[in-house]
Amino acid sequence: MSKYTAVIIGAGPAGHTTAVRISQLGGKVAVVERDYIGGICTNWGCTPSKSMIESAKIARNVKESGKYGVQVSNFSIDFKRVANRRNDVIYRTREEITELLKHYGVDIYYGEAVIDAPGKVRVKKGKLDMDGKTMHYASEEEIALETDNIVIATGSKPLIPGFIDETDPSIVSSNRLITIEKLPEKLTIVGGGVIGLEFATIFSNLGSKVTIVEFLDRVLAQMDPEISEEITRQMEANGVQVLTSHKVVSVKDGVLRAENQKNKEVVEVNCDLTLVAIGRLAVVHEADYTRLGLEFTRRGVDVDDHMQTNISGIWAVGDATGKSILAHVGIQQGIVCAENLMKLQKGESGPLREMNYDVIPAVIYTLPEVVGVGTVPEDLSDVKVYKVPFSANLRASIEDYEAGFIKVWVRDNCVIAAQAIGHNVSEVMQEFANMIALKTDIRDVAQIIHAHPTYAEISRTVLEFALDKAIDYYV
Repeated sequence: MSKYTAVIIGAGPAGHTTAVRISQLGGKVAVVERDYIGGICTNWGCTPSKSMIESAKIARNVKESGKYGVQVSNFSIDFKRVANRRNDVIYRTREEITELLKHYGVDIYYGEAVIDAPGKVRVKKGKLDMDGKTMHYASEEEIALETDNIVIATGSKPLIPGFIDETDPSIVSSNRLITIEKLPEKLTIVGGGVIGLEFATIFSNLGSKVTIVEFLDRVLAQMDPEISEEITRQMEANGVQVLTSHKVVSVKDGVLRAENQKNKEVVEVNCDLTLVAIGRLAVVHEADYTRLGLEFTRRGVDVDDHMQTNISGIWAVGDATGKSILAHVGIQQGIVCAENLMKLQKGESGPLREMNYDVIPAVIYTLPEVVGVGTVPEDLSDVKVYKVPFSANLRASIEDYEAGFIKVWVRDNCVIAAQAIGHNVSEVMQEFANMIALKTDIRDVAQIIHAHPTYAEISRTVLEFALDKAIDYYV
């Protein structure tokens, strides 16, 4: 049996990125995956949800085609085909990642990994059916792997509160809802955060009657209040009922009861399915970690900024660290981990690369999209705030996507935070992420030519507005 440079436990975005980068740097790598290659993102998260959101976009466009002079009558949504397309995208993405790992010589083991000791991983082998779609454990066969390093990339799971009966067939997690084959007539969503709003977008546009129940006084409470107000308005305009300041009392047999926190009245919502979307928890193998002396909390495995745990030779990346559940954060952690691991493996001198969490773009794929980057300070005494509506953007006006706005927080001629709601704003925000990370003077970016007409021009508009020289917007 050959010895590995690293064994990666989990083949999601963080895990397979770590594996590829270690291999690029000359290491011999194995990946152990208990479910499917690609992890949550490929199989139950980013990939299937964005596939269905694309179907939701097309449905919205067809429904509103009349305003563009294109009349479409008697159209229907074939949810079976929506689901089939979603599944095809999942299988194709899974296959592409598998081929990527094979290209870099990464050995793949299907099964449940157990860390027996630093440098020793035991795999309870599983079997992937020939169609690449079904995983099962056919035997008690085990295989032992020896390695210089172990990287924990075990991902996360949906958080379900204790008072909710998970065996109730009307109650679903995001993992289950994203795999359904039949469109629910009525869907209730507990939680008005990122996951809840994205699912509300999908199913309300595909024909379900959707109700959102949120405990706090507004949805997307982590965003600017004006963002929350605008996305609520957009959701309600599309037929979604939004109940904020409501505490869920019980969910049983398709009936959700929630108490209004302001007047204590209890409302009942009948539905086919109830999605519980109040967050995710890191997958933590408490007994194994305790036995090893590995430091962890309920939130995840403790790591430093180099992605090292308290045990030499054991690392952790992705959702398993509890730092973030964003795939792009896990990917960056994987790169940082791999480069540091290989630097130590080769005995190279110099400082290790550190993970920086200060500038993380976040995207919510609603219709319209919501994005944010940077941290809005509590003390705004030395900060100026500028806001430009999308109605000031010619491309948005041409395409009739004028709803929404961009908002920036500026200190000493540098953007420290930016948030936006509008059509395809996910493609606009990276410029602001780069500016924040590089501490770029807004005067330098405002003078750069931006293509016309594009949505990207709103970046220049808001910066020129901050400099009191906007040529396409005034108040």
